[in-house]
Amino acid sequence: MRNFVMILALMAIGFTSCNDSANKDLEKQQQELAASNDSIVSMHEQLSAKNQEMKSNHNQVAQELRGMEELEDSTHLEKLVELEAQIRDHEAMLASHEEIIRSHKELNQEYESLTTEEKKAQLDEMRQTHDRIMSEQEEMKSEHENMEKEHQSIRDKMTQNADEDSENEM
Repeated sequence: MRNFVMILALMAIGFTSCNDSANKDLEKQQQELAASNDSIVSMHEQLSAKNQEMKSNHNQVAQELRGMEELEDSTHLEKLVELEAQIRDHEAMLASHEEIIRSHKELNQEYESLTTEEKKAQLDEMRQTHDRIMSEQEEMKSEHENMEKEHQSIRDKMTQNADEDSENEM
């Protein structure tokens, strides 16, 4: 009987220590995801500001193009339409990211009350979401750079056309 009680006690200690180790591992993963989330939030804020800048720049280029007396190359307008669609896509993506960030904050507040299995599931889902958001953020960053180049290219061509027009008038 004494051996039986001793075995039960050892098993209880074993389960408790395994559970403690699992909880420490989950806590470490949660802390890593929190740091990753901070990085995502920071990049989100930068991209939101950059997207607003791109929108303003886009409107300025479109206004300059509309102000031209004679539009020789209609591809500029087509390109502007494409860029405007891309800016709207970015706005939608940023809004989606903002909603996810907000929901992750709410989940983190409830984290301690979850069971071990619920914690694991939440961390897995958050990890997948973080990977997707970071990938989309890198893509958006690259697209912003390309949009800046396109806007500058349109401006350069408009300046070139204006210079040619003024030379032809002489």
